[in-house]
Amino acid sequence: MNIGVAYDNGQIAQNLGSCRTFLVVTTEGQNPTGKHLAQAEGDSTTALLKLAGLEKLDVLICGSLGLAIRNALEMIGVLLVPGCEGSAEEAVAKFLVGEKQGDPTLLEIGREEDPDDPMACMHDCAKCAGCGPIEILKQIPVEEVK
Repeated sequence: MNIGVAYDNGQIAQNLGSCRTFLVVTTEGQNPTGKHLAQAEGDSTTALLKLAGLEKLDVLICGSLGLAIRNALEMIGVLLVPGCEGSAEEAVAKFLVGEKQGDPTLLEIGREEDPDDPMACMHDCAKCAGCGPIEILKQIPVEEVK
């Protein structure tokens, strides 16, 4: 498993959106096997997503984060541990032993439950085919192949 931490001089960076350096810790089970610092090339959400993909992050420990980056990271399968502060290495150790940290309610902010939103995209249809096309497709009968 690869665990990333928004990094600022040994501490967890306060804001994920402005962070460009990440501590990446590789683990096997509960044991860390390696660590290195990785740089996000650029200052956009895309740069962070690219870094998460290149480093194959399974988990990202951070301070605050915005709704767009949260949604994007969740869509690529990164487990988020937001609202953390203090030592970056201690945060990884706490995560590995299952100790609760941070503020998980940050992930609930902006969450919209809508039974007519099959992709749970909160009507941000840039993330999927859009709710309209899905409903229209459901109404079109499937033709038999002859």
